[in-house]
Amino acid sequence: MHKKQLIAAVVGGMLAAPGALAQITISGQIKDGFEMYKLGAGNAALPAASYHYEPRVSDQSSRIIFSGTQDLGGGTRAWFQLDSRFQSDVGGSTQTNVGATTGINLWAGGNTGVGLAGNWGKLTIGRWDLHYLEFIPIEFGYAGSLQDLLGAGPMAQVNGSVIANGTRTPNVIMWDSANMGGVTARVAYSTAFTTNLTGVSSNEGSGKGANNSNGGALTAAVRYARGPLGLGASYWTAKPEAATSSPIGEQRSLRLWGGYTLPMGLKVGLGFDNSQRRVGASPANEGDSLTKRNAFMVPASYVFGSHTAFLTLVKVGKLSGPNGGGPTDSTDATAYALGWEYALSKLATFGVFYAKIDNKANAAYQFFSLSANGGTIPAAGESSAQLYTGFSYRF
Repeated sequence: MHKKQLIAAVVGGMLAAPGALAQITISGQIKDGFEMYKLGAGNAALPAASYHYEPRVSDQSSRIIFSGTQDLGGGTRAWFQLDSRFQSDVGGSTQTNVGATTGINLWAGGNTGVGLAGNWGKLTIGRWDLHYLEFIPIEFGYAGSLQDLLGAGPMAQVNGSVIANGTRTPNVIMWDSANMGGVTARVAYSTAFTTNLTGVSSNEGSGKGANNSNGGALTAAVRYARGPLGLGASYWTAKPEAATSSPIGEQRSLRLWGGYTLPMGLKVGLGFDNSQRRVGASPANEGDSLTKRNAFMVPASYVFGSHTAFLTLVKVGKLSGPNGGGPTDSTDATAYALGWEYALSKLATFGVFYAKIDNKANAAYQFFSLSANGGTIPAAGESSAQLYTGFSYRF
């Protein structure tokens, strides 16, 4: 990615020691397009009287990133990153938004942190995307909508309830390893992991009572990328702050993925996700049981010249476990996404994408980041589809 570097002499003079120089890098992307989104009756027990298209100009997580490093000597450097998301369709930061996106992507609401780095790796304190985007190496495209990322949508949900927030995790302390022959690792801990989830708090608790302040999240990932082969695994376990030892909203998730790029430009991958979530208070005979499901994803892409074609297939299995007294039959779903993008330059990309989710009668899976773009959330059994065309410019 091209980055414009600015020598911040005034800032360096005010904040740094005499003779020190603060170098700030500005980067980011503006990504916007036009979409036609529509729900369908599908397998819904009580479908709506009618369904209509929802046309909208839709921002796709545009952002501006300020970052900087300073050499501390001995092979160690200090660093920071301030990642702020904004809405290129309606203008301004979502910090001032009073609609459905309130609490999402505020100023510095992206991957933002500060820490140290060296040959031993990188230490981060801040907020960061954890676990739910680990399929990006086998699914990424520049010009598609966020909703086309099925690995972050139905693959990262337990019947519509997100795993690992589906956005940045706050209150994070994280270590990323240096690259060791193609192998990288990450270990992160959050003192209180929840963001804007209903019914739970991102505060660390009062410290009073049997279990208050015992919540938090722990995640670890290891990845391999060398030549045409890429592999990865990530595990996530989290508990919200609550007075009980087995609170509603408790989560566990395992992701495994692999991808291979053939010489002619064809890349194929396979992703597996086992996610579990406590959706209700456990009866005595259920012990530590959580509602769980397995999901598989097969993404493929083909590069020819300045063009790239995409196809992703997803199968989400039925729920098993207690499910808070709700049904587990007919809770599976299928999804697919296909698209094409054209690199107008090294920085600008145009694309056209289509994605669809088909829910069984008791399934309620939805696209990634649906509330951020204003799309109507499907009820159980309803299908959802999106046709999107848009531009991405990276700077």
